[in-house]
Amino acid sequence: MNQRKDAQERLWIRERDSLGNMVDHGLIEAAKRVWERARLVVIRYLAEDTEAPEILEAAVDSASRVLRNRQSIQFFEAYLLRSVARESVRRLRKSQRISYVDHADLERLAGTVSHDLDRELDEAKRIEVFRACMDKHGRTMYDLRVLRYDWRSIARLTGYSDAHSAEVQFRKKMDQAVDRFRAHYHSRLKPPCSE
Repeated sequence: MNQRKDAQERLWIRERDSLGNMVDHGLIEAAKRVWERARLVVIRYLAEDTEAPEILEAAVDSASRVLRNRQSIQFFEAYLLRSVARESVRRLRKSQRISYVDHADLERLAGTVSHDLDRELDEAKRIEVFRACMDKHGRTMYDLRVLRYDWRSIARLTGYSDAHSAEVQFRKKMDQAVDRFRAHYHSRLKPPCSE
């Protein structure tokens, strides 16, 4: 009984709606009559009644605006309960869209963490230097191969007559880049494409 009294005290209907117009007294009385059922409807959809006063107050505000627009509402109680149920379902769907991810899920989504980060950084640096050893046309072809384009597409994009000529030209450009790379490092490092 005490819980019901606390819930009743939480409901407070303003005398003016959101547009500043006076709320019909019959509408306020209907809201007080349906409060307990409206609270149960909110509990049914949202599993708690903390948002019930706010939802019912919004329903009263909406009904007041409908009445101000010269539209009639035959049964205040039914209108309010239907509005409360509709808003409860809307809030339930909105809360289901928000899904919180815990730390373990984030780690699983992030993928595997490399145990040899230094090696990966060295490899990335070698690729960067190797790309710098290529000319602009060679870098374009290299990037297209990294993106898994086939030779026919590369030939079409780079202006070669067929796939074979594009592949031959790419090999020549790669050989030149490898020579530049080795000259730069005095044969201390292997270029990334030779492994």
